[in-house]
Amino acid sequence: MIVSKPKTQTLTALTIFLVLCFASFFLLLNSLLKEPAYFYVKLILTPLVLVIGLLVLGKLLGAIKVVKFGDNKIVAFYPISRMRTTINVSDVLGWHEEVVKTKNGDFREVKILYTKKKILKLSNRENTEYDAVVKYLKKKVKFKK
Repeated sequence: MIVSKPKTQTLTALTIFLVLCFASFFLLLNSLLKEPAYFYVKLILTPLVLVIGLLVLGKLLGAIKVVKFGDNKIVAFYPISRMRTTINVSDVLGWHEEVVKTKNGDFREVKILYTKKKILKLSNRENTEYDAVVKYLKKKVKFKK
């Protein structure tokens, strides 16, 4: 059984960014309410920082998933929404691996298309056991799309 989870360094970096983002929001809000200097700049920056923080928080919470591969099944579990999706290997319509060369190495992402016309995405920078997942897909799902 192969278990692919989010990497802790990815979650840690996003959490630190969110803490800094919301801390700056509250500092801007406090400064906006107490001091009249640069009022219009603060009035624009405060909601902008809040919106950026909320968008990143939504992306972070929505993207957390634990994917298990084994026994001719793929099980994706989203802990925030408590939703579990089970996909039989025979129901997989196709999969595709994209490789983008970057300065720091290759960014690889695999997209798995299954019967509900939904796509499950895993990448080597954000998920553990990426190479084992690709090896499992090459072994069990013989075709790519």
